[in-house]
Amino acid sequence: MKIGVEVNSFFGRYGSKIGKMEVEIDPNTNVEKLLGNLNIPKDKVGFVIVNQKRVDFDYVLSENDSVYITPFATGG
Repeated sequence: MKIGVEVNSFFGRYGSKIGKMEVEIDPNTNVEKLLGNLNIPKDKVGFVIVNQKRVDFDYVLSENDSVYITPFATGG
């Protein structure tokens, strides 16, 4: 099944593709598994938004979901 994913550019340093993309996932894929597939370290994720709602790592994704992955905020 396909979902839309937007990955913050911060995660490029870990080998993840960044920006907006369409991703093919298996049924019953949760957010944690998606992060692993995208080479995004779970401990660097600030939050994940699915269909404009914040979700936990165990949230199971559905066909056509829209996912936004962002890191913890950093100052500077």
